[in-house]
Amino acid sequence: MRRRSVLLSVAVVVPLSGCSRAESGNIQIANQTDQTVWKTITVRREGGLLSDAATVYDRRTKTPPTAGYRSTLTDVAPPGRYEVTVKFEATDTAQESGTQTTQWSPTGEPSESLIVTLTPDFSIEFHTQ
Repeated sequence: MRRRSVLLSVAVVVPLSGCSRAESGNIQIANQTDQTVWKTITVRREGGLLSDAATVYDRRTKTPPTAGYRSTLTDVAPPGRYEVTVKFEATDTAQESGTQTTQWSPTGEPSESLIVTLTPDFSIEFHTQ
């Protein structure tokens, strides 16, 4: 009986040793306006059978114009289902985007990103990559 339990434990450990680690999703920001803005991003995990809803990322930071490139927030959220809320406000004028929300489900693939674009007219667009 002892030999059978040793063989069973080896059969379970070997397949698990080859599993790769899932990567957290990133958020890329494109500020297509010609001014520096405050950006507020909140990422909230949706609750499920085995987990409670929780905020995993909540920051307010300045972002300069990013014509031609996107700034990246790395390792924001592990694989799962999230509600992402974003708001932009100009630092020197009264322009603001209002608050926009989207659903995001990173799967753990390398370099997976939610792309948030602030357009010149202060509207927000969401895309995934």
